Amino acid sequence: MGLENDFEVYIKELCKQIRNKDVHSSIKLEISDHLQTLKEEALLAGLSEEEAIDQALARMGDVKLLGKQLNETHKAPMDIKTILPVMIASLFGLLVMYYLQFHSTFTEIQDMKVFNKSLIFYLLGILLMLSLSTFDYRKLLKFSKHLYAGTVLILLITVLFGVRVDGVPFLILGFANINFTEITPFLLVMSFAGIFHSWNWNDSRKSWLGVGILALPILLLLTTSAIATSIICIIGCTAIMFGSRASLKQAITFAAAASIWPIFNLLVLSQNYTSIDTKDIKKLGASDFIGNSLNLTPNLISEVHTDFIFTYIIYSFGWLAAIIAFVLVVFFIWRILSAAKSVSFIYGKMLAIGLAVTFASQFILSILTNLGLSPLPGVAMPFMSFGGSHILLEMIAVGLILSIFRRRKAADILWLDVKNNT
Repeated sequence: MGLENDFEVYIKELCKQIRNKDVHSSIKLEISDHLQTLKEEALLAGLSEEEAIDQALARMGDVKLLGKQLNETHKAPMDIKTILPVMIASLFGLLVMYYLQFHSTFTEIQDMKVFNKSLIFYLLGILLMLSLSTFDYRKLLKFSKHLYAGTVLILLITVLFGVRVDGVPFLILGFANINFTEITPFLLVMSFAGIFHSWNWNDSRKSWLGVGILALPILLLLTTSAIATSIICIIGCTAIMFGSRASLKQAITFAAAASIWPIFNLLVLSQNYTSIDTKDIKKLGASDFIGNSLNLTPNLISEVHTDFIFTYIIYSFGWLAAIIAFVLVVFFIWRILSAAKSVSFIYGKMLAIGLAVTFASQFILSILTNLGLSPLPGVAMPFMSFGGSHILLEMIAVGLILSIFRRRKAADILWLDVKNNT
């Protein structure tokens, strides 16, 4: 037993040389297995156990040299291609809030101190994002059901007891009014990725249970006027079904059934849609490429700091700024979908793709609304629209994505531990 401890000492010393602790478990298993193989070969050659252990360690090489090599191999750098567009878009959003507070003609927005509040939201969000990027996202897997139950419970409380503004319930916490429906899609994707990553959709009972789990929060949302959020959730749930190997028929049937009521409401809204006047649409087309005036604001558009921030960018900063903002978000979404292909752990892959689809759905609906092509209200532009709850959740989502990409090659040791403990 004492001789075997030589292997443990070697492995422990080896791991000290490797800064990326996320790969320690897999390296311990790999090195231990290799040492045992070398030991058995030596024993078969006629060496004693002590000699076999010494030879196995000698053949593995100097522990510091090997540790240095493995440290280089398993470095987990920050994914610059993911974080850079987020940081630029956030800075741009903060710049827009600055001009809205100090240079716009909207006195109500000036009184809201949108820049001051946004600065706090962005700083706190970036702190959360960077913290989560170093956190091992795989540890969240065993809490997926708890996250789902908590999300549905808070959503139910919000729907039943929240204060409604234009039909959308807000959760009142005394110190803050939270648009919980707005952040629900992100929370659901985080929980669904864990619940369904090994789901058996071929089993009839499991199939119906899965549909029920997906449908419950959507039904709660459909009792409110948060139509855009409902649509985003439906798209996200459909993506989760595809990712968890549900059949095309199952996914399409679910999406079609869940979309009946939102489509009906969308048709009703379109009959009375006057959020952007025809004159304003013409003004958008006449906006300069580089910008008209930093203090120019549309006269007939309300909620310019939230739902219609993209319209304000076009009016005040010009089409070039709007195109840059558009490209930043599109590149960010493309980067997630592209990098998700290299993630070996199915839970991580589903989580990354689910969040990308959520961002994409939110972004597309926001653009359509801002260009007067959709009557849907309440769609925030990712990373740019004013609002604490959605900025913080979006930054948390980015932090999880960064965590996934930092560990895209890591073995699924934690998942094995979760299975053994359940």
